[in-house]
Amino acid sequence: MKTSISMLLTLASLTSFCVAGQKSAPQTSPPTAPLPVFQEGELQLDLFGVYGVGNAPNHAGPFREHAWGGGVGLNYFWSQTIGLGIDADLKKGRENEAMGSDKKTFEQYSASLIYRLPLEEYSLAPYLFGGGGITASGGNIGSVHAGVGIEYRMTPNHFGIFADTRWTYYGDRFGHSDQNNVQIRSGFRVLF
Repeated sequence: MKTSISMLLTLASLTSFCVAGQKSAPQTSPPTAPLPVFQEGELQLDLFGVYGVGNAPNHAGPFREHAWGGGVGLNYFWSQTIGLGIDADLKKGRENEAMGSDKKTFEQYSASLIYRLPLEEYSLAPYLFGGGGITASGGNIGSVHAGVGIEYRMTPNHFGIFADTRWTYYGDRFGHSDQNNVQIRSGFRVLF
């Protein structure tokens, strides 16, 4: 009987050892890297408010004092850092003296090449941009511009806020010296 019991115990221990060896290790998938906050192939829709500073002598361009308004833009980034943007805005302001002194609505259409420097860990991207456009109010005025801005992604790859400022140069207009002004924009950016 002792032999039977010891054989049963030996058999039971061998069986449990064999079964324990057959247990598989827990399955773990390799960690996946999160998507970049700022990606290539981004299509963005901008909705913004704009303020134009034009109250310096011979420094105003089409509007003489201050101009307020809003606009819409569309940007496409074919790489994480380089993109192209187009925008249109409407501003209400007082015209340049040579054009009269009534309050007018100014339409501005522009295109810009954009270079951004994504800081992924902070969800921030400072950017530089430059390009050209047309301002319309009783006649079309060509312009070139350059600017700087910053974007913060509130929801990575979906939604952000931005603010930028641009210097716009209109050339020698209305018999004055070179005409230019500064415009400040801030708004929301939706990604598709």
